[in-house]
Amino acid sequence: MDKSDFKKADHILIGLIPGLIFPVLIMTAILGYYSSFTLEYIIENPMFSPLVNDLKGALLINLGLFFLFYWLKKDKSARGVLFATLLYAAIYMYYMFFM
Repeated sequence: MDKSDFKKADHILIGLIPGLIFPVLIMTAILGYYSSFTLEYIIENPMFSPLVNDLKGALLINLGLFFLFYWLKKDKSARGVLFATLLYAAIYMYYMFFM
């Protein structure tokens, strides 16, 4: 955790924060624009929920972020994006199996 890493934009938090925020913004935009389902329907029917498909689509932004950081040789930031994607995968698995 070096301050010089922040200045070089090569820190795990530089990748983790946009990796967590951008998919949520995109998912809410997709759900707000295309979906007429209520939150109760989404929670009661997890296998037929538009939330599951929208989450998978929203995570494509993380793929672009990962390759952008990788191309710019910001490996720690790319690890942050990868960690955010794995965190979303864990939430997705919990949602599919336990809700």
